[in-house]
Amino acid sequence: MKKFFTALCAAALAAALFAPATLAYQGPSVSCEAYIVMDADTGQVIMEKNADEVLYPASITKIMTMALALEKAQGELDTQLTVSYDAVHQLEYGSSHIALQEGEVVRLEDVLYGTQLESANDGANVLAEYIGGTIQGGVDAMNAKAAELGLSGTHYMNPHGLHDDEHYTTARDMAIITRWALTVPGFEEIFCRTDPWTMEATNKQPQQRVFHCTDWMRISGDYYRTYAKGSKNGFHDQALTTFVNYAEQNGIRLISVELKCQQLEDKFRDACAILDYAFENFSRVEIPAPDEAFQVPVVGGGEALGNALVQPKSATALLNKNLSTDGITVDYQIPDQYVLGQPFAASVTYSLPENDYQPSELGSAQLSVSGIDEVLAASTYVPASSLQPEKNPVGIAVAAAAAVMALVLGMRLWRKAGKKKPAATGPAQWEIITRKPLPAEPPPWEKETDKASPRSQTKPPSRN
Repeated sequence: MKKFFTALCAAALAAALFAPATLAYQGPSVSCEAYIVMDADTGQVIMEKNADEVLYPASITKIMTMALALEKAQGELDTQLTVSYDAVHQLEYGSSHIALQEGEVVRLEDVLYGTQLESANDGANVLAEYIGGTIQGGVDAMNAKAAELGLSGTHYMNPHGLHDDEHYTTARDMAIITRWALTVPGFEEIFCRTDPWTMEATNKQPQQRVFHCTDWMRISGDYYRTYAKGSKNGFHDQALTTFVNYAEQNGIRLISVELKCQQLEDKFRDACAILDYAFENFSRVEIPAPDEAFQVPVVGGGEALGNALVQPKSATALLNKNLSTDGITVDYQIPDQYVLGQPFAASVTYSLPENDYQPSELGSAQLSVSGIDEVLAASTYVPASSLQPEKNPVGIAVAAAAAVMALVLGMRLWRKAGKKKPAATGPAQWEIITRKPLPAEPPPWEKETDKASPRSQTKPPSRN
């Protein structure tokens, strides 16, 4: 029996040693299936649980719908919309609505507030038709925006979130959508409204309609939090309760997403626990710039012109109070050359060692580039704009007259020759001044057929 017990302990120890490691970040106990907390300013994720699990969103779908409508409106919220038959009748019986009627003429702003505060499904349909011409056109625009944002775990079948097996999202995707939505002019004001909104009488309904905020975190009671600024909730039998929050305290703006909370009250309990923990345990810290620099060749017009200096910048990140900036690693992504007139995507990613308190990636920052002006000044490669003569009234008048005479002569010659005029071409962005003939053999960089992939170096930053 003793030998058997010893063997059992040894087997258990071996299983513990060789089992795959799973990270479980310390944090509050919650009932929701998945959640995430994201820095609204930088996109850094500071807390998460099952953030990439595909689940049903329910009415938090409307965040995308409202944001796209506001993006199209460009501040013109008095736009008049006519409610269609489909907007009213393509809904499940008993789903949330604001009693819109076919043929009713309504203001875009009223529909937006009805969709936000009352979670109106008829309102979401009207917004989708405004976005894309038809409800399906609006849904297509929603899927296109999800693809533009790089979201692989989100797909829409309708603009309101009523259940469809092919209508799904993830906590991470919802946080990214909400972060984008908060940048759309007008969205934050609607998303954060707690006061009632009154919709005046229309051509179909003589009475006013009043919409109310139902977020207990922003009204009163045990779950009231002063940091709670905006939210959208959702529910149906398959999704259960879903919740997206926007919160701000001491200059830190956070987005939290909770999916598949079991009960109505659980969404408030979980959101309060998650955000209370986040604000109590995280603060913004500065990550010093590593004392490193890289020489990158500058190329323009087929010529190597010199080198630019590429250096990392200092950055900020949210850090758990149990951790420090010691041991942060730096991953550089630097293209092999700087091509004038093209984007130069040089960046650095800062990461923590694996730990029990927060995800390792702290965020990315662009690198500073210097020395371009000096390279241009010392080379034969100059901007086309610098080749233009100084502007003075007499010179301009003479040049204009000469141009007219040249044009008349050219037209006469063209008519005599019976040839087509060549197509006009605009000035090139850059011009080359060649002071000596080019070698007969093309230079080495023109022989290359493939660009080298960006070099990536991972090392801890050196400190002064």
